[in-house]
Amino acid sequence: MAILLFSLSAVAGAQATAYRYWNFWTQDGDTWSYSPVGPASTNPAEGSAQAWRFDASSPSVAGLAPADSPTVVFERACAAVSPIKGSKRVAILIDSGDLALAPQGETPPAPVAYCAVGTLDANGYNLLKNIVELRTDNGFICGISGYPVSECATPVADYVASTPPESITSDLVPISADETPRSSEQSSLAPLGTALVFGLLAVAGFYFWRRSRS
Repeated sequence: MAILLFSLSAVAGAQATAYRYWNFWTQDGDTWSYSPVGPASTNPAEGSAQAWRFDASSPSVAGLAPADSPTVVFERACAAVSPIKGSKRVAILIDSGDLALAPQGETPPAPVAYCAVGTLDANGYNLLKNIVELRTDNGFICGISGYPVSECATPVADYVASTPPESITSDLVPISADETPRSSEQSSLAPLGTALVFGLLAVAGFYFWRRSRS
C-alpha cells in the first residue's frame, strides 16, 4: 500500500472531523511521542516502551499521552524479567481511554502493561500482535483485546477529554513475542499496523480508507 505523507496543515481545513481510534505512542527519552508511523516501521530497543491509547484525534487536536512515563511503564511491566542475550524486553501499555469516549454499551478496560520479549529485530507490530488479540481492517488497527467490539475509527463531534489518562494498576506476567500470533488480520496489509494520522504528519491513506468504508 502506498502511504503518502504530507503536512498537518494540508489537511486541517478539509478534514476537521475527529475520529476515535487507537493512538500509537513511542518513547522519546522519558516522555511519550505521538508516532507519525505505524508500529511495523518501529524497532523498539531493549528496555524501552511503546503505548496504545484509545482516544479522539483530529488534525488540530491530538489525543492525550498516557499518564505513566515510559520509564514507569517499563519498570512496572518488565522489572522482574531478566535480560536475555539475543533478545529484547519491550514494555507495551494498552490504555483503553476515557469512559466518555467509549462506544455505546461498552466500558473501557483498565490500563494494563505487558512485557514483550522478542528478538532484537522484532518490530513494534510483531511484539504487539503476539501479546494481544488484534482486529484489523485493511491495515488499520481497529480493536485491541476486544475493545472496541466492532467499530473502527468512528467520527466523533464535540468531544473534550473529561478525565486525565489513568495510571496502570497492576503488573502483568511477561509474554514472549515468539509465541504463536493471535491477531485477527483481515488483509495482507495488516503488518502496516495503524496508519497514524494526526501527529506532526498526516497519512493520506487514512482518508482513502475512511471513504472506502462510507
